Amino acid sequence: MDLQGSHHFTVRYDEDIVRDAIRTFIWRRAIVEQKVIWITSVLMAVSSFYFLFWGDAGWMAGVMLGVALLPLVFVAVFWRVRHANTLNRFKRMDDQKAEITMDGEGMQIRPDPGSGRTAWRDVIEVWERPGSFIVFSGAATFDTLPRDGMPEEVQAFLRTRPVQD
Repeated sequence: MDLQGSHHFTVRYDEDIVRDAIRTFIWRRAIVEQKVIWITSVLMAVSSFYFLFWGDAGWMAGVMLGVALLPLVFVAVFWRVRHANTLNRFKRMDDQKAEITMDGEGMQIRPDPGSGRTAWRDVIEVWERPGSFIVFSGAATFDTLPRDGMPEEVQAFLRTRPVQD
């Protein structure tokens, strides 16, 4: 489906929408998409307890447990950095509003700090949330677009973009 014509509309951001986008991003990118890391981490933790209680290498158990906990540390740091950066960007917005223009070529968000034009060919996926769409132009680069104030034709178009379930 192509977007017909140019659509200009204003959206209002609120902290709940921003927090939902951060939570969803962290959950999907750092937990769901990293299943192998989490399975390996659990297996290493179980193995470390085996070596600690029944094996002869207590030092190995400590090393394995430390390595098994690294994904938790990674997620905590990732969450903190993403949370701080995204909320600071949100708080710098004037009136927490943005003017959005979408057409068949791409979208432009103004006066958002760091605003610019994103071509549809650069959009790799779109996640639909109850109150917003999260539009990705990179694995960790996204714009959150509140649905309130967004024309239905634009919402229908975003639903046809590449989506992660």
